[in-house]
Amino acid sequence: MRLEHTAGEQTTPESLSTRVCLALAEVKGVHPWQSKPLYETLDPGILEALDEQDNGDWRLEFEAGKHVVVVTGRGEVTVDGARFSERDYREALDEIDWDAPQKSKIS
Repeated sequence: MRLEHTAGEQTTPESLSTRVCLALAEVKGVHPWQSKPLYETLDPGILEALDEQDNGDWRLEFEAGKHVVVVTGRGEVTVDGARFSERDYREALDEIDWDAPQKSKIS
């Protein structure tokens, strides 16, 4: 996962799989590069295909390790019942050390 970001940007990541990765990393308290890759749990292409649907009336729930993730057609992401807002994503992006090694930790 490679995210382009400038500190202070006021946008939410457009990619649903990126939002899920950021939310999971935030809940785990780790840098996104240290989190288990999403593709080991769920094909990110599934999230993107669902997100491209004209009908936003869908809900996907899956387990990512010990965490329960719920994603909806309205772009909402919750992890263990905690809903992530645009502000949460902006804060998560602002806290990332973009110079940190981009290795995933197998856990």
